[in-house]
Amino acid sequence: MFHSVKPTQLSVIEGLIPPIRQKSFYQFDNNSSPYIYDITATSTHCFISDSIHQITSFAYTNSNLTFSGKLAYHTDTITKLKIHKNQFIISSSKDGRIALWDLRTPNSQPTNVFQAKNSEPLLSFDINNSGTILAAGTELVEEDAKILFWDLRQPFHVAFEFIESHNDDVTQIQFHPTNDSCFISGSVDGLICNFELKSFNEDDELVGVINSGSSINKAGYFGPSAEYVYCLTHTETFSLWGLSDVNLLCDMGDIRQDDSKGGTIQIDYAVDCQFDFSTNRLYLFAGSNRGGISILHVAINELQLCQTLNGGHSDIVRSVIWNPQINIFLSGGEDSKLCIWGL
Repeated sequence: MFHSVKPTQLSVIEGLIPPIRQKSFYQFDNNSSPYIYDITATSTHCFISDSIHQITSFAYTNSNLTFSGKLAYHTDTITKLKIHKNQFIISSSKDGRIALWDLRTPNSQPTNVFQAKNSEPLLSFDINNSGTILAAGTELVEEDAKILFWDLRQPFHVAFEFIESHNDDVTQIQFHPTNDSCFISGSVDGLICNFELKSFNEDDELVGVINSGSSINKAGYFGPSAEYVYCLTHTETFSLWGLSDVNLLCDMGDIRQDDSKGGTIQIDYAVDCQFDFSTNRLYLFAGSNRGGISILHVAINELQLCQTLNGGHSDIVRSVIWNPQINIFLSGGEDSKLCIWGL
């Protein structure tokens, strides 16, 4: 059981992750110098979104990155990328569209496009494991912050929408990894809502609400049965919750650390968390404004520093993903640089 704690110092743990180092990088053209926003990957290729609204793909090995192509479709900021079934890449954008590409075909244009009814800017999305329901969260437009649903078994138009659960930008949508009818949403209003879909009746299907007390930046499932939720806020606080009874398991408080004041490392912001199902361990990726990346193990009552990756980036890191089976990390940031790290 987790216990509430607000650590002021990080402990150091060795051996959970073998020491890794930068193996290769790709530096984007200095003329455009796009920020890298998001990264997603299959076992052989990674895809990154950037500040000029493009998706770039790279083939990668444990030590090398090779440019393989671009997907240019969106006309505004790409807010999320996701690989589905290792066959499709899906992207959402503030242009009000979600695009789906079939990676098995050579087409540079999306195979399918899903349009918000009123072209509301889309900030988040997810697709359930069976690929039957697509859900997306919108910006606050006038008085409404919506969750939109597409039933992918039907023609591709918005089938349902929830408009009462949040009153500000919906920044996170995450389906449960094994239960197709369950998902969570997070918002700038500070709430994480837990839903169980049956008939798309918003009042009946909102089964729990977590009030984090601060604007939600990232939220997601973790645990052997995905029975818990982590919460990262825009004020850099970190908390863990039990989902079934909306129980606060652990409040880590503000995760920022200042190495100029005797801290172990410099941490200025959280990037995101990732749960390793092979070891049932939750990890937090955090960064410094100088480009350092810290890998932190989330222990029962503390954050434990596994390793800090230095020398790869010189500015804020926006996205980190990890393949724990082969111990490869990919990172991208505001220095227009994609890095690969490994043993």
